[in-house]
Amino acid sequence: MESANLNTDTPKPCAGGCGFFGSAPLDFYCSVCFKKNIGEEEFKRRTQSTKKEEKGSSQDNFQVEGNKAKIDVEDGSATKPDVAVPTVSSEAVTEVAATTSCEEPVQKKPATNRCFTCKKKVGLTGFHCRCDNVFCSAHRYSDKHDCPFDYKAAGREQLAKANPTVAAAKIEKI
Repeated sequence: MESANLNTDTPKPCAGGCGFFGSAPLDFYCSVCFKKNIGEEEFKRRTQSTKKEEKGSSQDNFQVEGNKAKIDVEDGSATKPDVAVPTVSSEAVTEVAATTSCEEPVQKKPATNRCFTCKKKVGLTGFHCRCDNVFCSAHRYSDKHDCPFDYKAAGREQLAKANPTVAAAKIEKI
Protein backbone atom coordinates (compact mmCIF):
# COMPACT_ATOMS: atom_id res chain seq x y z
CA MET A 1 0.00 0.00 0.00
CA GLU A 2 2.89 2.37 0.69
CA SER A 3 4.34 1.68 -2.76
CA ALA A 4 1.07 2.89 -4.35
CA ASN A 5 1.33 6.18 -2.44
CA LEU A 6 4.94 6.60 -3.51
CA ASN A 7 4.06 6.17 -7.18
CA THR A 8 1.54 9.03 -7.08
CA ASP A 9 3.92 11.33 -5.23
CA THR A 10 6.94 10.75 -7.46
CA PRO A 11 7.51 13.54 -9.96
CA LYS A 12 7.14 12.66 -13.62
CA PRO A 13 9.15 14.27 -16.43
CA CYS A 14 7.55 17.03 -18.45
CA ALA A 15 5.39 15.86 -21.35
CA GLY A 16 7.01 18.56 -23.48
CA GLY A 17 10.40 16.86 -23.17
CA CYS A 18 12.26 19.85 -21.76
CA GLY A 19 13.90 17.95 -18.89
CA PHE A 20 11.96 19.48 -16.00
CA PHE A 21 9.25 17.74 -14.00
CA GLY A 22 5.58 18.15 -14.82
CA SER A 23 2.60 18.34 -12.50
CA ALA A 24 -0.77 16.60 -12.68
CA PRO A 25 -2.93 19.78 -12.73
CA LEU A 26 -0.97 20.94 -15.79
CA ASP A 27 -1.34 17.63 -17.68
CA PHE A 28 2.21 16.62 -16.70
CA TYR A 29 3.76 19.67 -18.37
CA CYS A 30 6.14 22.03 -16.61
CA SER A 31 4.88 25.62 -16.31
CA VAL A 32 6.92 26.88 -19.27
CA CYS A 33 5.85 24.13 -21.71
CA PHE A 34 2.24 24.40 -20.54
CA LYS A 35 2.23 28.14 -21.26
CA LYS A 36 3.70 27.52 -24.71
CA ASN A 37 1.34 24.69 -25.65
CA ILE A 38 -1.93 25.61 -23.96
CA GLY A 39 -1.74 29.35 -23.38
CA GLU A 40 -1.28 31.96 -20.70
CA GLU A 41 -4.98 32.34 -19.81
CA GLU A 42 -5.52 28.62 -19.34
CA PHE A 43 -2.38 28.46 -17.16
CA LYS A 44 -3.66 31.25 -14.89
CA ARG A 45 -7.11 29.63 -14.68
CA ARG A 46 -5.71 26.23 -13.73
CA THR A 47 -3.24 27.54 -11.16
CA GLN A 48 -5.93 29.69 -9.53
CA SER A 49 -8.37 26.78 -9.36
CA THR A 50 -5.78 24.54 -7.68
CA LYS A 51 -5.00 27.26 -5.13
CA LYS A 52 -8.71 27.66 -4.34
CA GLU A 53 -9.07 23.90 -3.86
CA GLU A 54 -6.13 23.86 -1.46
CA LYS A 55 -7.61 26.76 0.53
CA GLY A 56 -11.03 25.12 0.66
CA SER A 57 -9.69 21.80 1.92
CA SER A 58 -7.61 23.43 4.65
CA GLN A 59 -10.57 25.52 5.82
CA ASP A 60 -12.89 22.52 5.87
CA ASN A 61 -10.52 20.72 8.23
CA PHE A 62 -10.96 23.45 10.83
CA GLN A 63 -14.72 23.92 10.43
CA VAL A 64 -16.80 23.11 13.50
CA GLU A 65 -19.98 21.18 12.72
CA GLY A 66 -22.20 21.66 15.76
CA ASN A 67 -23.39 24.71 17.62
CA LYS A 68 -23.01 23.10 21.05
CA ALA A 69 -20.64 20.48 22.34
CA LYS A 70 -21.35 18.07 25.19
CA ILE A 71 -18.60 16.78 27.37
CA ASP A 72 -19.32 13.35 28.81
CA VAL A 73 -17.26 11.57 31.41
CA GLU A 74 -16.60 7.84 30.90
CA ASP A 75 -18.36 6.70 34.07
CA GLY A 76 -21.46 8.77 33.20
CA SER A 77 -22.01 9.97 36.77
CA ALA A 78 -20.88 13.52 36.19
CA THR A 79 -21.88 15.60 33.20
CA LYS A 80 -20.70 19.07 32.46
CA PRO A 81 -22.95 21.87 31.18
CA ASP A 82 -23.23 22.57 27.46
CA VAL A 83 -20.63 24.90 26.04
CA ALA A 84 -21.48 27.02 23.02
CA VAL A 85 -18.94 26.80 20.20
CA PRO A 86 -19.11 29.37 17.39
CA THR A 87 -19.34 27.99 13.87
CA VAL A 88 -17.31 29.22 10.95
CA SER A 89 -18.59 28.47 7.49
CA SER A 90 -16.15 28.20 4.62
CA GLU A 91 -18.57 30.14 2.39
CA ALA A 92 -18.35 33.19 4.64
CA VAL A 93 -14.57 33.01 4.64
CA THR A 94 -14.41 32.76 0.84
CA GLU A 95 -16.83 35.69 0.45
CA VAL A 96 -14.65 37.83 2.71
CA ALA A 97 -11.54 36.74 0.83
CA ALA A 98 -13.20 37.55 -2.50
CA THR A 99 -14.15 41.05 -1.38
CA THR A 100 -10.71 41.78 0.04
CA SER A 101 -8.89 40.55 -3.06
CA CYS A 102 -7.67 43.05 -5.62
CA GLU A 103 -10.71 44.79 -7.02
CA GLU A 104 -8.57 46.77 -9.45
CA PRO A 105 -5.84 44.93 -11.30
CA VAL A 106 -2.49 46.10 -10.08
CA GLN A 107 -0.36 47.20 -12.98
CA LYS A 108 3.16 45.93 -12.70
CA LYS A 109 5.79 48.63 -13.13
CA PRO A 110 8.58 47.72 -15.49
CA ALA A 111 11.92 47.27 -13.80
CA THR A 112 13.78 50.57 -14.04
CA ASN A 113 17.16 49.01 -13.36
CA ARG A 114 17.21 46.77 -16.46
CA CYS A 115 17.52 47.47 -20.17
CA PHE A 116 14.12 47.22 -21.85
CA THR A 117 15.59 45.44 -24.88
CA CYS A 118 18.21 43.01 -23.56
CA LYS A 119 17.21 42.93 -19.85
CA LYS A 120 20.80 43.71 -18.82
CA LYS A 121 21.18 45.34 -15.41
CA VAL A 122 21.96 49.02 -15.88
CA GLY A 123 21.62 50.41 -12.35
CA LEU A 124 22.16 54.17 -12.20
CA THR A 125 23.91 54.30 -15.57
CA GLY A 126 20.73 53.50 -17.52
CA PHE A 127 19.60 55.89 -20.23
CA HIS A 128 16.00 57.11 -20.13
CA CYS A 129 14.43 57.40 -23.57
CA ARG A 130 11.48 59.56 -24.63
CA CYS A 131 9.42 56.38 -24.92
CA ASP A 132 9.64 56.16 -21.08
CA ASN A 133 11.90 53.11 -21.00
CA VAL A 134 15.42 52.57 -19.66
CA PHE A 135 18.18 51.21 -21.90
CA CYS A 136 21.81 50.15 -21.63
CA SER A 137 24.59 51.94 -23.53
CA ALA A 138 24.22 49.60 -26.52
CA HIS A 139 20.45 50.19 -26.94
CA ARG A 140 20.15 53.83 -25.87
CA TYR A 141 19.70 55.24 -29.37
CA SER A 142 16.25 55.19 -30.95
CA ASP A 143 17.36 53.19 -34.00
CA LYS A 144 18.79 50.44 -31.77
CA HIS A 145 15.61 49.72 -29.79
CA ASP A 146 12.79 50.47 -32.26
CA CYS A 147 11.58 53.51 -30.37
CA PRO A 148 7.86 54.22 -30.90
CA PHE A 149 8.33 57.93 -30.08
CA ASP A 150 7.65 60.19 -33.08
CA TYR A 151 10.66 62.50 -33.18
CA LYS A 152 9.53 64.15 -36.42
CA ALA A 153 6.20 65.30 -34.97
CA ALA A 154 7.86 66.39 -31.71
CA GLY A 155 10.38 68.47 -33.69
CA ARG A 156 7.62 70.13 -35.68
CA GLU A 157 5.73 71.03 -32.50
CA GLN A 158 8.88 72.47 -30.96
CA LEU A 159 9.59 74.60 -34.06
CA ALA A 160 5.97 75.78 -34.21
CA LYS A 161 6.14 76.97 -30.60
CA ALA A 162 9.53 78.64 -31.00
CA ASN A 163 8.74 80.37 -34.33
CA PRO A 164 5.28 81.92 -34.44
CA THR A 165 4.00 82.83 -37.90
CA VAL A 166 4.52 86.40 -39.03
CA ALA A 167 1.62 87.89 -40.94
CA ALA A 168 1.39 91.22 -42.68
CA ALA A 169 -0.97 93.86 -41.36
CA LYS A 170 -4.43 93.74 -42.91
CA ILE A 171 -4.77 97.51 -43.09
CA GLU A 172 -2.31 99.54 -45.10
CA LYS A 173 -0.72 102.43 -43.28
CA ILE A 174 -0.59 105.83 -44.93
